[in-house]
Amino acid sequence: MDEGVLRPLGHNTSCTSDGASSSALREDSGDDVDVFKRFTINWAKKFGTGGYGTTYAAHDHKLGLPAAVKVIDTRWMRIESIRKECTALEGLDHENIIKVLGHSPGRKSQSHLYVIFMEVASGGELFDQVIDRGANAMNEAAARKFMTQLLAGVQHCHSCGLAHRDLKLENALLTEDGVVKVIDFGLSHLYSQGEHGGYDRSVPLREVTGSRSYGAPEVLSGVGYDGFLADVWSLGVCLFAMLSGFFPLDEASNNDWRYGKLIEQQKKGRSTTKSVYAWYKRSCTHLSAPVVALLDGMLATDPKERLTMPAVLSHPWLKEAEEPVYRGAADQGSYNMMGEVDDDEGPRYSLPQDLLGASPMSSVSSVAPLSPASSSICPC
Repeated sequence: MDEGVLRPLGHNTSCTSDGASSSALREDSGDDVDVFKRFTINWAKKFGTGGYGTTYAAHDHKLGLPAAVKVIDTRWMRIESIRKECTALEGLDHENIIKVLGHSPGRKSQSHLYVIFMEVASGGELFDQVIDRGANAMNEAAARKFMTQLLAGVQHCHSCGLAHRDLKLENALLTEDGVVKVIDFGLSHLYSQGEHGGYDRSVPLREVTGSRSYGAPEVLSGVGYDGFLADVWSLGVCLFAMLSGFFPLDEASNNDWRYGKLIEQQKKGRSTTKSVYAWYKRSCTHLSAPVVALLDGMLATDPKERLTMPAVLSHPWLKEAEEPVYRGAADQGSYNMMGEVDDDEGPRYSLPQDLLGASPMSSVSSVAPLSPASSSICPC
């Protein structure tokens, strides 16, 4: 590849011994000339653009396979965060985690850019799978298929001592075959090995990171948190959104009026899922009892009461082979004035437009589609 080509932006499940189990950042992956000789970038084929970079199609001449390249402008994102993401990915090897193939800073006039070559996942974001279904959201069989893979990838991270800390539907890509790939490890935290094996999580993390709609209450409050349990909350938000087509909360803090109400309902022993649906005169009878129980456990505002990752993985809902029997006249997430709405004694409210976007899902429901998690609290 000639100098100056970079353009300004307009099933193995092992932890490698020198990757996720090491706190030291690696140097750039080989000499940058070798990286650029190995890969060719197709600038005409763009996969997508995020807050800090754009992803294009590429080709890996070494493997003879298509690839993808993420081009990041380091004037907008710290180089330490970029290399941290590369280090994390190099230390993880799992079919549900995106694989990094090489990375390097740009050269000469393009030195402000950084490129990360990865395996290709051209099936779009998991977020798109929710949006494309419109008012009907996603049925439990489809959600289970995606959630099982998402959990498998995150569990592998945890088994290597890595908390992701920015899990959201936009950070789960799909291959053309529908395989989930967890991406974006720039905000991850690597726990150190304990004296007796395992990872030492005794010291709470305090850095406020991630996206507000998916952030756990203890993360947003800054009181200190366990990274693994914070990941479970974010996964619970993902599952709720898949099955409902809207977020349970705008954010889990006092900035959102729903948060205080949710704490009250949980203290009364009421279902989180039913309470949220009841605020908007919606019945959740289309959801099976097992998945409601799973959601309630993952979305416990008190991390001490929240399901751990092992408890989530062993939950009966994830082991169901058949799609649960439909049990209600209302479709998923639809407004039903006469439908069953329990677990809330107060008035009903309309979903605000700033929670889920500007376009109404229907003229009756007032529920708007999910919008991307643009309210980032990334300290990049």
